[in-house]
Amino acid sequence: MNICIVSTFEGTTNDYMEMFNATKEKAQDFITDYNLGIVREGKVILTMNITDMNKMQEVMSSDEMKAWDERFNCIDEIYSLDKMN
Repeated sequence: MNICIVSTFEGTTNDYMEMFNATKEKAQDFITDYNLGIVREGKVILTMNITDMNKMQEVMSSDEMKAWDERFNCIDEIYSLDKMN
């Protein structure tokens, strides 16, 4: 399943990238491809092909991720994507 996550937070791109890189290894269990776009400081768009939604949910709801979200007041908007022909 292809999804898009729009993350808005009170931090820098470097703050986000530190968190993203720290979870990259875990994400290899459920992501086959991704693209990351920086909109501006405090806003990132991530598209991913998810192979296991349960594993993704585990990472997204982990204590570490919840702490990061709270620290940076992060709001994630998640969208399902379908390819159009």
